[in-house]
Order: sequence, then C-alpha cells, then structure tokens
Amino acid sequence: MKNKVMIYPFDIESAPLIRHNNLINEYDIVAAVSPNGWGFNGKDIGNVDSGELINLKISSDFDESLKNCDTVFFNEPSRNIDFNKFIFPHIMKAVNSLKNIICTIELEQKIINEISSICTKNNKLFKYFPNKDMDTKKPLSEKIYTIDVPVIFVVGLSERTNKFEIQLNLRENFKKMGYKVSQIGSRHYCELFDFHSFPRFMYSTLITESEKIILFNYYIKSISIKENPDIIVIGIPGGTMPFNYEFTNRFGILAYEISQAILPDVVALSLPYSNLSKDFFDLISKSYKYKFGYDIDCYNISNSYFNLQGSQLARTPQYITLDYKFIDEKKKIYTDINTPIYNILNSEDPEKMAEFIINKLQEYGKNQIV
Repeated sequence: MKNKVMIYPFDIESAPLIRHNNLINEYDIVAAVSPNGWGFNGKDIGNVDSGELINLKISSDFDESLKNCDTVFFNEPSRNIDFNKFIFPHIMKAVNSLKNIICTIELEQKIINEISSICTKNNKLFKYFPNKDMDTKKPLSEKIYTIDVPVIFVVGLSERTNKFEIQLNLRENFKKMGYKVSQIGSRHYCELFDFHSFPRFMYSTLITESEKIILFNYYIKSISIKENPDIIVIGIPGGTMPFNYEFTNRFGILAYEISQAILPDVVALSLPYSNLSKDFFDLISKSYKYKFGYDIDCYNISNSYFNLQGSQLARTPQYITLDYKFIDEKKKIYTDINTPIYNILNSEDPEKMAEFIINKLQEYGKNQIV
C-alpha cells in the first residue's frame, strides 16, 4: 500500500510530481498545501502551471492536511520563502506528529541531525535530497568512451521551460512502448521516480571543468553497462543560451560540458514562449550545431514567457505562465516547419514526441546498417 503524501510548500515547481504521480512507486500524493498569501487556496493544481486540470485542490491548511497523510514532502519552491517562518516550524510539526519526512530543501547539518534523530527514535523515514555534494574523486586518465546505447538529450534555452515535464513524459511513454529506460534527470530528487538525479560532482569546485567532462562520460558509460537499457534519457539542468548581457543562463556552460562528454542521438530543445519568426528555428538550430556540436531534432514551446521588464526590476529572471491552450494555438503558425514543434502540457503531444524520437532512432539505425 502506498504512503499518503502531502506536498508543502506547493507551487509550480511541484506540479510535475503530481502530474506524474504514477511514476512514483511508493507514494500517493493526496494533498498539496501552499502558504497563505500565495493565492493558490482552493485552486486546482492545473491552475498553477496553466496546464490541464488534475482535479486536486490546493489547500492553505497545513494542520488539517497533516491529519490525512503518512508522509510530508517538503519540496523546494520556485519562489523565495522565509525558512524560519514557513518551513522549519512545519518540518518540526510534521516530525513530532510522527510523519515520514522527505525534504529537498537545503538544511543546516544541525537541523538534519535533529530531524534524523527524532525520526529514527519513532521508527519513521527521513529522506533528504541535498542539492549539491562536493565529495568527488578525480579521473585517473583523460580517455572518454563511446556510448553504445541511443542517448536523448532534453535541454532548455533557459530555466522554466517544462524540461522536467518532458523528461517524465518521455519516461512514461517509452516504458509503455516496452523499452527499458535509463535516465538522468535535471532535478536533484529523481530517485523518487526510480531514476538518477543529475550527478553532484558536476557542481563541484574541487575538480576542473575538463575533469567534470571525463567523469560525466564515465558515469553514463557505467550506467549503460550496469543497467543495459534500450535508451538513455539525459535531462540537462539550467539554460543553454544567454538572453542578454544581464541574464546569461550561466552561459550554458554545464550544457556545453555535457555535449563534450556525450554525443547525443536525438535532442529535444524546449523554448520559453515568445513571438518567434519561422526563421528563428533555423537560426537557433545552426547556433546549437556550432556551439554544442549537435542538431536539434524537435522543439517544445513551453508556457513560460520571459518577462524582461520584470526581471530587470527584480534583478533576477521572472516568468509569466501562460495557458497551455494559448501555446496550442500559437504553434499552429509553425506547421510548415520541417522540425516538429510540441506542447508537452497538452494531452496528445507527449505521445507524439516519444513516437517521433523512436522513429528517429529507428531511422538512424537503418542508416547505420546501410
């Protein structure tokens, strides 16, 4: 029997967890709770990411929801939040109410020790997913290996482009098709979905950038040997191209390092919504070819719009979430473009994208034989 789970503090960051709850074997998410003042109380989960409705309402009553769950999942939200006011007291209330705890929010070591001690004493589970861990061994040589399994990259021009939705949808559809999938996700708690989180050594300051490239190659090679999959899906965190001199998406450095470690067979690029010309897709494809060495095989237009004016005022990237039906209408403009363009939030495109990728790989395999 699955554990009943409440997610707190719920916002757009947690929406994919609920949309793809079927991929989480041990947990059934029965409640989503947001702090008062976030404006979500009583709304459907689908209203938060402007996707299809899910028929699960968001609550602002933490105490009431706590009564009806076995586990509380404290997931890091996309917005800033006062830890001492809104997070720590709720963690301790859940711990002292004898609930299992899952946490992806960064905690101080003394807090980790306190939670762990109480949970152990009460025979309750405490799963902590730290974002970064710098315990890394250096590679012994500079050699890198070819990967004998088809590799799919899921990349985004920027943050907030539905990359994780794409990764989960591909996993779900490939498995339905009967394929064995190995996967490295762009978030740091992917083990909940029974696949690998993006390796922490890629964020280390204790090894050089060239060593990260080699280690990532070894990491994927090891997975391909141990798990013997039909397909490997790699979700690459962060953005790949700067918006401008002020908002740089970290210059796509992480994506560049991955492109040097592994040569993908298929690449899906997700874009923030904008009023794009048809020529844009040809230009961006050439840009990725020159910078990363691979072609873009298909696109996703996300329902996030980069708000430049708001970002300049806040001095941090700000996005406006659009209704997924609006994206469906807008992508009709691009029907005569050779490269397929999808909207991962509608009910049809996830399956179409998965089928396109499989057909692309089969076509690639036939050409290899010839």
